[in-house]
Formats: sequence, C-alpha cells, structure tokens
Amino acid sequence: MTNELWTADRVPGEVELAIWHSGSGSEPVICLHGITAQHRAFTTAARLLDGEQALVAVDLRGRGDSDKPDSGYGLESHASDVIRVLDHLGLERADIAGHSMGGFVALQTALTYPERVRSLVLLDGGWPRVEVSPDDMTEEQKQEAAAVQEGLARAFRRLDMVFESPNAYLDFWFPGQNLTMDDLPPDLADYYAYDLGKVEGGYQPKCSSAAAKEDSSWLSERALTAGQMSVITCPVALVRPTAGFFPDSDPLIPEETRAAMAEALDLRSETLLEGANHYTMMWEPFAGRWTNLLRDDSWFR
Repeated sequence: MTNELWTADRVPGEVELAIWHSGSGSEPVICLHGITAQHRAFTTAARLLDGEQALVAVDLRGRGDSDKPDSGYGLESHASDVIRVLDHLGLERADIAGHSMGGFVALQTALTYPERVRSLVLLDGGWPRVEVSPDDMTEEQKQEAAAVQEGLARAFRRLDMVFESPNAYLDFWFPGQNLTMDDLPPDLADYYAYDLGKVEGGYQPKCSSAAAKEDSSWLSERALTAGQMSVITCPVALVRPTAGFFPDSDPLIPEETRAAMAEALDLRSETLLEGANHYTMMWEPFAGRWTNLLRDDSWFR
C-alpha cells in the first residue's frame, strides 16, 4: 500500500536500514517503533503534524524493509544503527521518540552516545529493568512482568505464521469480527498492509522472528536499570496509557515504575492517556494528545 506521508530512503552498511521521511525542516525527530512493529506506527503522528515538523521513522534492523540478518540484534546494535541514521542525515544531535522497545533503544542511544541526543520522548517504553528475583518482586513488579510476557507472546505468535490474505491477518488481531481493510481507519489499515510481505502461500509479517526473540532476551537480561538510567542527562518526556497491551489490563508503566523513572531521569513532561492502551495510544484519538511534544520543544527549553 502506498502512503503519501512517507518518502523512502536507505542507510547503507553491512545491515541496510529502511528509513522514511515525512514533513519538512532541517531538524527531524527520529522515530523508533516497538519490538515487532515498523515505522508506520508513527503515521498518525506524521499526519497530525501536517508537514510542520520533519520526522524520520526507522524500520529497525530485522523489521519492515530493513535487512534481516540471522543474528546481531540487541539494544547496543540498535543504538549504533540510530547513530548511523544521524550520520546519514548529517545530524550532529537529534530528538528521539521511541514507542515500546523503541523507548529502550532511545535510552540506550542516549546512554552510549550522549553527545548525539538532545531529548527523548518515551511512548510507553523504556521502563527500568528490575534486578530482583521473582520471589522478591513487589506485587506491581510481578503484574508488570506478567503483562509484558502475555502481550509479547501474542505478538510473537504471528511472526512464523503465513496468512492466506491480509483480511486473514486482521482475523488474527480482531478475532470473530470479520473485518476487512476497508473497515479500519485508513492509518491503521495502512499499518497492517505494510506489516505484511508476500511469501509462498500467502502473506507473512515482515518482522523477523529471530530478531524479536533476540531483542526480547536482551531486554529481559540487559536493558537499563534505574541506576544506569541516572547517568542519562538529556531531558525526557514520558507518555503512558492507563492500560497495557489489552483494554482494561494493568499498565506497563504503573505508578511505582513511573516514580522510579522520574527519580532516575530528567523528566520534564508527563502525559497520562486515559482510556488508551499500549497500541491505541499511537492512533486517533489519543495520538493528538502527545504529538505536540514532537513539534514544540518548549517542554524542555
């Protein structure tokens, strides 16, 4: 499906990256998606900005139209790729917005390359890794860990599946509703259409299963702790919905975790999206409540 909001570009290298330009201006915000997603997660943001703020959205390695090596994933590799994107664009520093795993990548980039990051917008991502055994976790920490595993299991399950048609893919996400692409809001239909690649026998998600699994292990074992985050000095905006992966589920960043992030990071702006979950926060009507963070830097100036 063609999307007129985005213009394709490639970052050369051993692992080529697909990046996508939207809007105008010399200081684009770099947009990083979640663990099994791709750059079209930021389509509604691009449309709402209406060309007034440049965005460069990345298909992280192993996703979308970027190269998909058998291995070589993890936050350090993704952070290095972000710097490759900045170099390709001729940018000394940039503002970075990351949704879900993209938030973890953004934080890793700010930690490893502090001179290249001006600010971070964390969209329900980047919470600190807890360095305690399951037996010693608080109830909130146990609920958060369980919610993450439940949500990832569903998202990962589709990666090795072949779907007869795009509509069959929608049946996976919206079981029993018999939806077609025409039934969805245009931004969401475009997202699901780009998410699929043609393969023998039908369609398969573009996200590499190997990439998602390796990144998931990294996040569980090596994502930043609150102590490591405290070294990051750039200003941060945090946007979080009131639900997790599913409607009415516990949030991925509950109050206890939010407080830990506020203590560790230079948190300048917080937005709580009532009624949104981890996925719906990226679309209407909720995206309009945080998109201005990408357009207007007064929140940290």
